[in-house]
Amino acid sequence: MRTRSLVSAAVSAALGAALLAAPTLAYADGGPGQDPAAAATTNPTTDPTPADTPTGTPPGTPSDTPTGAPSGTPSDTPPPSDPPTGEPSDTPTSAGATPSDPTSGDPTPDPSSHAPADGTGAPVFGNVGSDPSDTGFLTVAVSSDSAITEVSADLTELHGTAPATVAVTGFTLVSGTPQDGVWRSPRMSQLPSYGSYDVTVSAQDSDGDNTTSAHATTVDVEPKPVFADRSIGPAALDVEHTRVTLSGRISLFDPITGDTSPLGGQALSVVAEYAYTAVTAADGSYAIDVAPKLNGDNATSVPVSLSFWLANPDGTNTYVLVDSKTLPVVVSPSRIRLDHSSVQIKFGAKASSSGVVEYLYGGTWHPAKGVALDMGYYATTTSGAGGRFTLTDPYIPYDDTTFTVETSSDSYLADPYLTPSHAQFKVDVVNKTSICFCSSWIDEYSDLHIQGSMTASNGKVPPNHKLYLQQSADGKTGWKSLGWFTTKSDGTFNLDGYVAVPKGYWRLYSAGSSDYQPGYSNSVHFNRTATRISGFNAGPEPVRKGHTVTTTGTLQRLSGTKWVAFGKQRVYILFQAKGKKSWTQMGSVKADSHGRFTARFTAKQDGTWVGVYLASGSYVDAESYHDYVDVR
Repeated sequence: MRTRSLVSAAVSAALGAALLAAPTLAYADGGPGQDPAAAATTNPTTDPTPADTPTGTPPGTPSDTPTGAPSGTPSDTPPPSDPPTGEPSDTPTSAGATPSDPTSGDPTPDPSSHAPADGTGAPVFGNVGSDPSDTGFLTVAVSSDSAITEVSADLTELHGTAPATVAVTGFTLVSGTPQDGVWRSPRMSQLPSYGSYDVTVSAQDSDGDNTTSAHATTVDVEPKPVFADRSIGPAALDVEHTRVTLSGRISLFDPITGDTSPLGGQALSVVAEYAYTAVTAADGSYAIDVAPKLNGDNATSVPVSLSFWLANPDGTNTYVLVDSKTLPVVVSPSRIRLDHSSVQIKFGAKASSSGVVEYLYGGTWHPAKGVALDMGYYATTTSGAGGRFTLTDPYIPYDDTTFTVETSSDSYLADPYLTPSHAQFKVDVVNKTSICFCSSWIDEYSDLHIQGSMTASNGKVPPNHKLYLQQSADGKTGWKSLGWFTTKSDGTFNLDGYVAVPKGYWRLYSAGSSDYQPGYSNSVHFNRTATRISGFNAGPEPVRKGHTVTTTGTLQRLSGTKWVAFGKQRVYILFQAKGKKSWTQMGSVKADSHGRFTARFTAKQDGTWVGVYLASGSYVDAESYHDYVDVR
C-alpha cells in the first residue's frame, strides 16, 4: 500500500506559477465546477501505457511518502519526520484547492512527436499538469509559430486490471496568446475513478502542424481536504492560560464533481508536547481543548500541530497537516509568604509551617492554587484554595534548626509557568530534660544516698544544674521539695542528705528554662522507721563533784504520723568532757515497755550528756537532745 504526502502541493504550485501569470482566467462552459460540453470518451480496451511508463511519481519529482509513516493505516501518532512545510491555507482557490494538493505533472520540454504541415515549425509543449488551483482541471502550456487552434489530452489509469483511457477535449486559452499560452481543460467529470493517470497531450496550430507528447506527465485526481475558520490559541501559554484550544472546520473537495462536503467523524491527532486525539463533528467542525504537560523543563515554547490520515478511495492513506502554531511560554514570578518566621516547639513535637504561595501577573500578586511544595525531603503538599498550604515534617527535630519551604523542584511536579521560590523559618526546640536517679538508699542514720546524672534531648547538659529533692508518702500526690543541690559540669551527681522521715518516695526535679523543659527523675521507695529520744535530761544541775548524775528519757518510734513508745530497746549514754572533741560511752540501759529509761553516773567533771539509740533492722538511729551539766 503506498502513501502520498500533501507536500507535493508546493511543488505543483511552483510548476504552475507561470500558468497563472494572466490577471484573469477564462473558463470554458460557464466556469469551474460545471461539466464541459466537449465530448469525452472512455476506451477501456486501449492500452496507452508502454513498457517504460512510470508506475509511480515521475523521475525528478520529490517523494511524497512521509518518512516512517504507516502503510495504509491511519495513525494517531505525530507527523512523520519531514511533514509538509508551510502553513495550510483556509481558503481554497477556484473550486476549492487546498495546500494538500499533490504535485500533478512535470514540465515536458521535448514532445514525443512532431508532424509539421508547412515545414516551418510544430507546436512545442511546456508545463503539463493539474491546475494548481483545482486538480479536476488539466493545464497545458504550448507554443508554436502560428496560433494554436486545438488542444486535447488522453488520460489513462495507471492501476487496475483493465486500465481505462479517457479523452479530454474542449481546452480553452486561460493566459498568454494563442501562439504562446496556457490552455485549460473543462472539469474532467468523465474520469471513471479517483487515482493516478498517465497523460498524453496533443496540439494543432493554424498552419495545420500538430504535435503529440506521449506520457507527458502523471496526475493524481483524488478528494482533497479543505479547511476553514482554523484557530489555535491562546497567543501565549502562561500561568493563567495553561490550555491550548484548537477549532475549525474540515471539508472534503471532490475534483471530479467539484462538490465539497463536510468531513465528519474524522479521527484527528493533536501534538502539544504530548499526543492527544479528537474526532470531527458531523458538520466537519472540531473544538479541542488540551493542557500541554511541560514537565517543568523550562520550555520557552510549545509547538502545536493538528493532523490526520486521510483514507483515499484506492486504499492508500495520505498524511494531512490541518494547522500548526508555536506558542511561546511566559513564566511569572512566584513567592511564598509564611504565617510565621519562627516557631517554638517542645521536644517530641513535629515542625509545621503554613502560608500562601502567590504569582505576579499583570502587576498584581495572585494566590496560586495547585502548586507543589516541599519542606525538606519528606514533607510535600499542594496549595489549595487561596494558595493556602500547611506542611508538617514527619520527623522530630532534636535541636534548634531552620526549615526551608520551596516550590517543588521535581520536573514532574513543578509548575512550568512559575519561577521557583522559597521561604525559611526557624524552629526553637525546647529540649526535654532527662534525670536518672540511678542509685540510692537510706542508711540507719536516715541519710539518703543520691547518685545519678542529668542530660537533655539535644545531648547537652542543661546550663541550670540545680536539682530539687522531692518526697511523697504514696509516690503519687503531695510531693514536697526537701532541698536542692547542683550537679557537676558533666551533669553527674553523687551525695548524701539527711531526711527527717526515712519512709516514703523520693524523686529529683529540674525547674527547666526557656530552652529546656522541666524534668523529673524516676522515683525511689524506702521503708525505714524513724526513732527518737524525747524528754532527755541529765541532772541535777549544777551537781557537786562525786555526787550522782541521773539521765532520763523516752525512746519512741514513728507509726504513721504519730510517735509511739518503743520499749525494750537499749539506749546508750555518752559523755563529752568540757573542751574535748571525743565522746565517751558511760554505759547503757534498757528501756521499759513504755520506752522510758533511767541511768545514774558519778559526776567527775563538767561536760555534755547524750542518749543514743543504735538501730537494727528497718529502724534508723536516734540521738537525744545534748544536755550540759556543770560539776562543782
